[in-house]
Amino acid sequence: MGKGDAACHLFGRTREEWGDERAEELRFFKPSRLRECLDVSLHRVTETLKAAERKLREHRRALVRVARDVEEPLDTVAKSPIMAQLVDLARRVAKVDSTVLITGESGSGKERIARLVHEESTRAAGPFIAVNCGAITETLLESELFGHARGAFTGATSDRPGLFEAANGGTLLLDEVGEVSPGMQVKLLRTLQEREIRRVGENKSRRVDVRVVAATNRDLAHGVAGGAFRQDLYYRLKVVELHVPPLRDRRDDVLPLARVLLGNAALRMKRKIAALAPDAADQLLRYEWPGNVRELENAMERAVALARGSRVELEDLPEEIRQAFPRPVATKGTVRPLDEVEREYILAALELNSGNQTHTAAQLRIGSATLYRKLKSYGLIGAKRAVRKGVFGAAASASSS
Repeated sequence: MGKGDAACHLFGRTREEWGDERAEELRFFKPSRLRECLDVSLHRVTETLKAAERKLREHRRALVRVARDVEEPLDTVAKSPIMAQLVDLARRVAKVDSTVLITGESGSGKERIARLVHEESTRAAGPFIAVNCGAITETLLESELFGHARGAFTGATSDRPGLFEAANGGTLLLDEVGEVSPGMQVKLLRTLQEREIRRVGENKSRRVDVRVVAATNRDLAHGVAGGAFRQDLYYRLKVVELHVPPLRDRRDDVLPLARVLLGNAALRMKRKIAALAPDAADQLLRYEWPGNVRELENAMERAVALARGSRVELEDLPEEIRQAFPRPVATKGTVRPLDEVEREYILAALELNSGNQTHTAAQLRIGSATLYRKLKSYGLIGAKRAVRKGVFGAAASASSS
């Protein structure tokens, strides 16, 4: 297999049948020598497995300490209804060998869903291989996916199997499939239809047994309408579509995800960070997360690196997250009165600026006098009271009186 053959051939004979032809080699196969080799090999394998098991147990214990409310598997968080529905659909489609198209914004967790499909399928024991189609030029991508024969092009000094062959019996993730050129789209379509590949520089086809999962952050239907993406390939990939919602649409997942990512970062950096401070957690919920899960992961890694104590404080978060204002939205078919939404937003802005009316007015792009009149109508007299009691606390006391 190392030299590119599809199979290895074994020949078995008795010692007498081998005769003197392999006498020099056969001396290594004496029972005592063989047992010694096997004992050493088995000991190494056993120790490796034990070490891996210990590491896994430690990893899980550390994560559970931080993310107690996260269900198994620990790296698949689905607390929000929309995400729970997606995970359920992914597990159901994993049981059959259909091609899956995973769509969603960049950084939303498409590869994690692809791995979930693989892990829940009958191919879980096989390899999972991911390739970013947008990061490789067309000529190199063909060789990367299908392999090449010796002498097929300059630098091809030996036969080399491609990723389709490497993923035999497992799953191949074609990430950013929307970036594939029209020429490669034709070759991909043929491979998906015929279940066979042809290495660059060869004239014979090779059968492959691979489940293909494609992922993209593009609207492929729009690409089909514009002629940039083949319609037949689009429908061949979209046997089942799994759409991963952006993080801003699944607020219930933000804190559980943050705790899992915090635990992972703390383990990598060997730091004893066990929790998020309440004000830091509140600010994570206010932020819109344009970079989705990837941005949250980077924020948690930064927080772990900068944290002074055993928990992440507000000051440890990136500035854009610390400065985030809550964005009120209509939910469950209800629409709140405009003056109520305005009042809540102004009070949140004032609290973020520690009661400083001048800065708050400048950020809201209104005059200081206008802000003062609004605060007076809310029952808040001056910034000192707002700072002393807390904006929301003062508002609550004003409304109760």
